[in-house]
Amino acid sequence: MENTKMTAKRAVSELLQRVLMVPPQHFTVEYAINPWMGGVVNKEKAMKQWKDLKLAIENEGVKVLTLDQVQGLPDMVFVCNSGIIYQDRVYLSRFRHKERTGEQKHYLEWFKKNGFKIYGDDYSECFEGGGDACFSDYGLLWAGFGSRTNKNVYQQVSKIGNFETVKCELVNPKFYHLDTCFCPVSEKAALWYPPAFSQATQNEILRRLPESIAVNEKEATAFVCNAITVRKAVISPIGVEQATRDALKRLGFNVVEVDMSEFMKSGGACQCLVLKL
Repeated sequence: MENTKMTAKRAVSELLQRVLMVPPQHFTVEYAINPWMGGVVNKEKAMKQWKDLKLAIENEGVKVLTLDQVQGLPDMVFVCNSGIIYQDRVYLSRFRHKERTGEQKHYLEWFKKNGFKIYGDDYSECFEGGGDACFSDYGLLWAGFGSRTNKNVYQQVSKIGNFETVKCELVNPKFYHLDTCFCPVSEKAALWYPPAFSQATQNEILRRLPESIAVNEKEATAFVCNAITVRKAVISPIGVEQATRDALKRLGFNVVEVDMSEFMKSGGACQCLVLKL
């Protein structure tokens, strides 16, 4: 990767070269640890949706690496929650719910095998990785906290690199992770759902990302903010309304919609299925 000083004010979406995904060989909904979970997964449809997302990312010039899902760990497909990456370093997740803790050792093994420097493996505070933390550019980390991630964990996370951290308080139980209500689009803009955040956090998002686009409740519950921006494409679940498309177009971005209905039965969509490396 380029020198951090050179890339700090360039959006992650411009710099992204590789991502990690976990194909849904064993994806089901077996328990309920967030307000969205329920229903029977059509496994054939889920695999098609996953492949369509993978292809949409590859079509933007990003390489997709894969890690096989382990049977008995149905939420392992949501690899975004495995940690947060900064250059060749990873700060590992520590899941809030016991149903997901079995995933941690498999992620750790993959990160070690692929040469990442490991942080957080001996820290006990709950942290759910890219589900609650993301970079808009590599000088600015958006640090969600609430029902899943503890606020003070970011004192440790900050040790993986030279960047500023903005703590974001999540106040709506439906939007239990930052990536359900906030998607960086550029170094100046995000897609976001304001009612998911405290007033102080809303003010900070608008101050630092002045071109941000607020989605409405219908879009938010369609998981539109659980999108991933790659180059000039915002890859989103189905449900982006015309006003949001027009606002993104004015910023130079186009929308690529991918059906995520099977994964939404477990409370996840596009970004949940992808870890930015």
